[in-house]
Amino acid sequence: MLKLIIKGLNKEQVTSPYLKGNSVTFNHKTLATLQGNEEEIVFSIHPQLDMAEYEVLRDIILQITSGHNVEIDESECQLGYLENGESAHLIHNWQAWKTFLMEAKLRTLEGQNVLIKNELGEELGNGLLAEYKIETEPFRITSCTLITIFGEQKFDSDSITIEPTNQFS
Repeated sequence: MLKLIIKGLNKEQVTSPYLKGNSVTFNHKTLATLQGNEEEIVFSIHPQLDMAEYEVLRDIILQITSGHNVEIDESECQLGYLENGESAHLIHNWQAWKTFLMEAKLRTLEGQNVLIKNELGEELGNGLLAEYKIETEPFRITSCTLITIFGEQKFDSDSITIEPTNQFS
């Protein structure tokens, strides 16, 4: 179980539409449980969340701490490492870690059958992933080229999602 402690905030100051009793929930899944006293709040975080769930939890923590003079202790909330060996946590080094993971994921998808979706989740096309362009702050895919049965197709958008189809060519 991962643990994140917010010092300088009590549980009564925490409000979020994702907070149900002592649990932070998203899509009917408990992402974390909260315990608190007058001086701190402890988030006990489910250890097997996907990237979107970590992102929701991160956004909640940033939202509830915004405007408050707090200290966030992430010593027990390490998610992984960056390419340079530096540790990555839910708050500290988050963007760099997300970029590192997403770039690695994209490299494994090169030459594979993929499905392209826009920011609304609508399918734009599918085929073999030939190339892509990314932005890193925040991480997003802004362009990609697929090889389809009709030839090359290029897709440009503010935020594209590339998903494997798990089909082999």
